[in-house]
Amino acid sequence: MKKQVLASAEKLRSLALVWGDDVLHAPAAAREALPWRANQLTAPPDLDAIDAALAAAGPDEHALLDRLAEGSPLGRTAAAGPGTSPDHPVQRMLASGLLARVDHQTVELPWEVRARLRGELPLGGSLKPPVLDGPPVPGADGAGAVAALELLRHADDVLDVLGAVPAQRVKAGGIGVRELRRVAKAAALTEERAALLLELLAAAGLLAEGELEGEEDSVFAPTVAVDEWQRSAPADRWALLARTWLELRRRPALIGTRGEEGIVGPLHRAARSTVAPQDRAAVLEALALAPPGAAPALPELHAAARFAHPSWYRRLTLDAITDVVEQAQVVGLVAGGALTSAGRAALTTDPAQAMAAALPKPVEEFLLQADLTLTIPGPTTHDFAAAVGLVADLESAGGAAVYRVTDASVRRALDAGRTSAEVHAFFVAHSVTPVPQGLTYLVDDVARRHGALRAGVAGSFLRSDDPALVAAVLASPAAESLALRVVAPTVLIAQVPLSDLVAGLNAAGFTAAAEDSRGVVVDLRPAAIRLPSPRSRPPAAQPTLEQLADAAVQIRRQDAPSDEGPRASGPELMALLQSAAGEGRPVRLGYVDANGVFTRHVVVPESVRHGQLAALDGDATRRFALHRVTTAEPVE
Repeated sequence: MKKQVLASAEKLRSLALVWGDDVLHAPAAAREALPWRANQLTAPPDLDAIDAALAAAGPDEHALLDRLAEGSPLGRTAAAGPGTSPDHPVQRMLASGLLARVDHQTVELPWEVRARLRGELPLGGSLKPPVLDGPPVPGADGAGAVAALELLRHADDVLDVLGAVPAQRVKAGGIGVRELRRVAKAAALTEERAALLLELLAAAGLLAEGELEGEEDSVFAPTVAVDEWQRSAPADRWALLARTWLELRRRPALIGTRGEEGIVGPLHRAARSTVAPQDRAAVLEALALAPPGAAPALPELHAAARFAHPSWYRRLTLDAITDVVEQAQVVGLVAGGALTSAGRAALTTDPAQAMAAALPKPVEEFLLQADLTLTIPGPTTHDFAAAVGLVADLESAGGAAVYRVTDASVRRALDAGRTSAEVHAFFVAHSVTPVPQGLTYLVDDVARRHGALRAGVAGSFLRSDDPALVAAVLASPAAESLALRVVAPTVLIAQVPLSDLVAGLNAAGFTAAAEDSRGVVVDLRPAAIRLPSPRSRPPAAQPTLEQLADAAVQIRRQDAPSDEGPRASGPELMALLQSAAGEGRPVRLGYVDANGVFTRHVVVPESVRHGQLAALDGDATRRFALHRVTTAEPVE
């Protein structure tokens, strides 16, 4: 233990966080950076005593404690001073140890009480890192590989859904709850998994926001990078999503919760977090402390992560660590609570090689059964899966996907341009079992009925009672430029608009008259161009003399100097705020918010650090960005 303490002290000296030989001293800036006071960690907390005091506290005490637990642990109150009745809630909490007195006007919520109120594990008194262990998870790498394949399949499903009908962007930004439900239902996924996939695909550059041609509203749709990504090897496809998850500066677990602007949806700004990648790395690094294939319990994992990163105690809660582990299992970095080989590799190198070793080689064959089902015995390439999905319907996915050939699936292949001979050849080329006779009959029967009615596109038509005239038009040079095709001896169709057809025939020496749906000749001459008349705007109302005078009074009142002392700005402002924070003196601030609105506040500064002023404004602690503070003056 002594050796560890000396090594830790030497490391702190090298980082200039402490100084001194026999007696260590910490600079003020280092002490302020700690999320707790150093003297709070001198002894392990008595959790039983804290629990007993919390149980004995009344509603008033709990209301105050909850406010301090969620915000600043410091609170200013005259009830902390001498002469206050022992029955006062503040005095009762000071006596029970739920609060600590800083001075006669300031109390502090002890760190261990705060942790208990927030459901967090307090730090222990030992400097030894916790030993992580747990029951072994047989075949963790294989289970991770199955999860990785499922992730890729679900990603393809989401991209297919959005490729057919893009998701509308909501006014607040991102994808709304209604669109999330639509995507999840169409892809047969839970809303939680669909939300995670939307976040990963967008961060990986496979999904983007844009405007479709002819549309004004923004939508989220697949990007051109999708096709190349889907043609890549499964391990490389998975590695892109795994790296994206590790580096994702967002918290997908917040999706579906209620934020300041309502329910948080996928890709909404409320889910942003610049420290989320650090938290994921902290959890995986803690998991890596356990023996390979072992699954430690979540509370022990929580304690290990908290030990390695004690200053992150507000973020590394048990719920947050649970969310990370669950997402890591979806991605395939964790299986059954144990870190996979790919998960360990992701902490130091590219995990693609480790996942490639765990994934079985892709196959491009299937087993055809007499009941017209086919089974693909393993993972396959995206192109082969798409080819099978064209001629058969997916019934179940997993390590071995099962499809069924139906009338509708064969018709789908024929509609896509496949001939019956090509469908037969596909089954023969890729089936390791003989093609059932029933499947051959099915394909031939559907092909015989397919195409009895033909539908197509035409821009205009040409008809005449004289077949010879129609034949002459078809033989003229204009037939090729107008894309004419005969559908009957007296009817031709063209791929150009009606006006272009008439103009082209006239230029070729034929006289054609345009007609409408009733056979009535219509005038094709373009109408003269007209622009809308400009709207006349009523003149703006002129302000009255009384309104102008009132505005001048308000402006002069804002600019008038205060009688309570000189204003400070620049370096003087910082010195004034730091002095007021040390002495607990109130000041009057001039502050400009994010919307450019100027306001004044009388506050009691508590601390000045990290570019922010923490000050008591009324009964609550507020934070003010220092670059938005325009003036400060003492209030006597």
